[in-house]
Amino acid sequence: MLGIVVATHGSLSDGLKDSAEVIFGATNNLATVNLNPGDDVQELGTKIKTAIHEVNQGEGVIVFVDLISASPYNQSVLVTNGLEKELQDSVYVIGGVNLPMLLVAINHQLLGTPVEQAAEAVVEQGTASISIWHASMVVDDAEDDDTF
Repeated sequence: MLGIVVATHGSLSDGLKDSAEVIFGATNNLATVNLNPGDDVQELGTKIKTAIHEVNQGEGVIVFVDLISASPYNQSVLVTNGLEKELQDSVYVIGGVNLPMLLVAINHQLLGTPVEQAAEAVVEQGTASISIWHASMVVDDAEDDDTF
């Protein structure tokens, strides 16, 4: 089964997991790691490494982080680079996590999708799930209609 780690600033990772469980029910093989104010960044790396090993069942691991180039991302990359080669090749670090991305990962976990395909699908979903709406975008048919 695909392993999933969500490592973020504060408790965002716990919130994403909680939200996913409202939609999917209990999640399996998903670990969260939080970087709280005052936490040691090297300890964060240790927690991420432990989480990767915890969820690794030999089918790959996706590590989600909130911000690229921030501490959870940097520590995830450092930890992954230090893993044994076989595991290192099956760990993907993906930045900019949002709930739709996590849901797609869980879905692929349930389907047994290979990690490299799941990672691609997650990134596609991340960009596809961003949208904008504003009242000015609504076409008011009454303005175009001459009859009242």
